[in-house]
Amino acid sequence: MRLSYVALPRPQIPVIPLANLALLILTVVMISGMYSAPRGPGLRFASIDRDGFLDETNAVRVEVLSEQEMVVDGEQVPFSSLGSTVASHLASGSDAVVILEIAPWATYEAMVTAYGTIAGLPGPPRIEIPPQRRREIR
Repeated sequence: MRLSYVALPRPQIPVIPLANLALLILTVVMISGMYSAPRGPGLRFASIDRDGFLDETNAVRVEVLSEQEMVVDGEQVPFSSLGSTVASHLASGSDAVVILEIAPWATYEAMVTAYGTIAGLPGPPRIEIPPQRRREIR
């Protein structure tokens, strides 16, 4: 009678399914992280059918000159007081409409920051960004 040691097979952890699971979790975390990041104010494209015609008679005109200089209805205001100035001008009129004009030399960041400030006012006003008109060269 021979007594010998019989080795039992060692349990092995399956690596391939765990690697697939780790890759799946990493992908889900990356995608959810990308979509949860703040992206700034959302722009909405208006149409005549949905939003109607814009009456510019009582509109508040805001001109973005630079990151620090804004002009609201002809008066120059610092950027820090843009929201309160526009809110006070909108309170005097019945139709909450803002025409946001951007100077050609103003940066994109200045335009988006001004748009976000105005869009963050209570009962967000309608904001129109008119197209730049080309100057004729003579």
